[in-house]
Amino acid sequence: MDRRAQIAKHINNARAEVEAEAAADARKRGNELPQPAADPSALRQQIGAKFSIPEALRDRLAGSNAEEITADARNLAEHFRSPLQNMPTPLVKGGGAVEHDSGNREIDPVKLAALILQRRMAG
Repeated sequence: MDRRAQIAKHINNARAEVEAEAAADARKRGNELPQPAADPSALRQQIGAKFSIPEALRDRLAGSNAEEITADARNLAEHFRSPLQNMPTPLVKGGGAVEHDSGNREIDPVKLAALILQRRMAG
C-alpha cells in the first residue's frame, strides 16, 4: 500500500470516528442527527480498532449502521479475550535458591552454587 492510500485510510477512519462520536452525543441529548453516509469500510475499521479486533478481520464485521457493526464487533471481541486475567506476577525472590534480605538485591554466586550442589547431593 502506498503512502497516499495509507493517508486516505487514516483520514477515512478519523472521519468515521468523529461522525460516530457526534451521533452518539446526539442520541444522548435526545436529538438524533441525520447520519451522513459514511464509508462502511472506514466505519468497520474504526469500530474494529475500538474493540481490538485484528485488522485482517475488521472488514468482516456485519451490519448496515454503526450500532449493528458495534454489536457484531463486541460479540467478536469476546472470542479474542482470554478467560484468564493477564495479571503481572510478583518477582520470585531469589527463586528460592538463596535466602537474602529484601534490601539486598544482589545474589552471591558462590552461595547459590553451594546451595544448588547441596540440594543435588541430598536428593
